[in-house]
Amino acid sequence: MSINPSFIKKVVSLRKETDYGSEKLYFVLDREGFGVSQHIIQRILNEEGLTDPCPKRRGQRKYVRYQWPISNYMWHCDWSTYEGKEYCIFIDDRSRRIMGAGVFDNATTKNALFVLYQAILNNGVCPVMILSDKGSQFYANKYDKQGNKGICEFEKELKMLGIDFWTSRRNHPQTNGKMEKWFDTMKKRFKKHPEETLQEFVKWYNEKRIHYSLNYDTPEETYWSNV
Repeated sequence: MSINPSFIKKVVSLRKETDYGSEKLYFVLDREGFGVSQHIIQRILNEEGLTDPCPKRRGQRKYVRYQWPISNYMWHCDWSTYEGKEYCIFIDDRSRRIMGAGVFDNATTKNALFVLYQAILNNGVCPVMILSDKGSQFYANKYDKQGNKGICEFEKELKMLGIDFWTSRRNHPQTNGKMEKWFDTMKKRFKKHPEETLQEFVKWYNEKRIHYSLNYDTPEETYWSNV
């Protein structure tokens, strides 16, 4: 079956612009009135060398997705390193909307608090709770001789703001999986669009990138429908 060259060009262009797979591309193109099956779109991606490698996954465990029913109930936060820089992100649990983002030379508690206060001021809201891993920027891992755990400056600030603090279990990244997925998306995007700044990427991610788990809405659309 031959495929219209103009349609191939559109699929390739949309793929490079959004990094979407065949399922999301099918949804976008169907919404624009193109009656082409997902199978054909996948075929185009394969033939144009645009399919990401997907090694066979054996013994992969299944996890139940859980999310809070309203925006700003829980924010996730974490650090990740890319190209020698440290990235700190706060993401809303319900909508996947990025509430605050910063790039620094060092991953410190001070810088994490800077991004947090920036997120609160820019959005005019505090979350009910924040979830992070047990990284030293967020959580005091040391105990005194009496066995009492210390308190990190990040924990003190949250307590002062009246925000509950939750931490994920050690060696269990699925608890903070939304952050892991976001950083993976960010790094893939930067490799394909190295000229893009962090804030430009955040704007694109919040306002343009649709999500299967959000019924193909963007984080921005979902956020404002649940505030």
